[in-house]
Amino acid sequence: MNFPKGLGSLTLPHCWRFVIPAFILTASFYFLLGSSWRDQQPQVPHQVDHDKVGIGKDHTTSPPSYDGSNITVNLVIATLSKEDISWTQNIEIPNLKIIRYVSDNLKAEFHPPVPKKGREALIYHTYMHDFYDDLPDISIFTHADESPWHVEDTLNSSLTFALSHLDLNEVLKRQYFNLRVSWENACPSWINTSKTDNDLSKQEEPYMHEAFSENFATNNVPEILGGPCCSQFAATRDAVRRHPKSQYQINMDWLVQTHWDDYISGRVWEHMWPYLFIGKAVDCDVEWQAYCRMYHVCFDPQSRSRLINLKDEKKELERKTGLLEGLLDLLRGFEVRRRLREINAILAEELEKAVERGKDEAERLKLLSDFSNS
Repeated sequence: MNFPKGLGSLTLPHCWRFVIPAFILTASFYFLLGSSWRDQQPQVPHQVDHDKVGIGKDHTTSPPSYDGSNITVNLVIATLSKEDISWTQNIEIPNLKIIRYVSDNLKAEFHPPVPKKGREALIYHTYMHDFYDDLPDISIFTHADESPWHVEDTLNSSLTFALSHLDLNEVLKRQYFNLRVSWENACPSWINTSKTDNDLSKQEEPYMHEAFSENFATNNVPEILGGPCCSQFAATRDAVRRHPKSQYQINMDWLVQTHWDDYISGRVWEHMWPYLFIGKAVDCDVEWQAYCRMYHVCFDPQSRSRLINLKDEKKELERKTGLLEGLLDLLRGFEVRRRLREINAILAEELEKAVERGKDEAERLKLLSDFSNS
């Protein structure tokens, strides 16, 4: 066959005509094997935070039992027109009302004053202004995605799971609760409002002092802000009404009028919700305690220690399952995957126990007491 001039005209040493196909076949086999293995293993994702563990996507344990039949709840969802929120039908909360705000459609029943501005922050403030005189006991604010990265694996990476397991009585006591618990890139301190240098991991930091000062009309800006990310939370009627209705109009106007990029104006609010609702610049509950108290997912000291050790081993083993190492040492790769399957099975068992443990009120109280005394 005659190739045209160009790359096709280059010739390779005779041996490479066999080496390259062999390499491609080996790589394909490796990927297929890895994909098959991942599909068969228990879905317990790897954790990156020392105080987190995972609950698999196939976890079906029923929500905790509590007398929340008289608690009224609005689920406020920040959406675009194209987004599907049918998953909300599976949330097991009595007296739940869905309030869908559509950012890109000003003809929608609920919408912000201008389209696609300030991200979810403008929608949340618009809701609090619009519903100020007709608030339910609890308002829960979320994004449209049912499985966002913002919801950690301990909560099944699922808003349906998290909201169905959320103890509404505890929310009423606390008044404000961030649905995400993890301290990763959040606690015990994350934003320093005195810094003006750019940091790619927190690009909003140089803007925080000005944003805080302007939204709350104060020069007394806390130096440190800390709390779990990412603008998904629950707030009670009293927490919203801690400020007059005019406060939310001020915040709406600021978001609409700011010349800052939408990314920045939305992100700065991620760090100001605790101050808005409960007057705290730092709001960092102990992770294990928050999972147990707020979601009834309770790990005892032994299981926590075991899971931390297994997580560390799993992280190291997963590092060794890269393509190059797998190709160079297939036999060792099989051993690594076998051990990973064992670890995932142990994690799944421990997680099931944690949810079962959380169903027992006496056990929960005992563990929470232990946390307090530790």
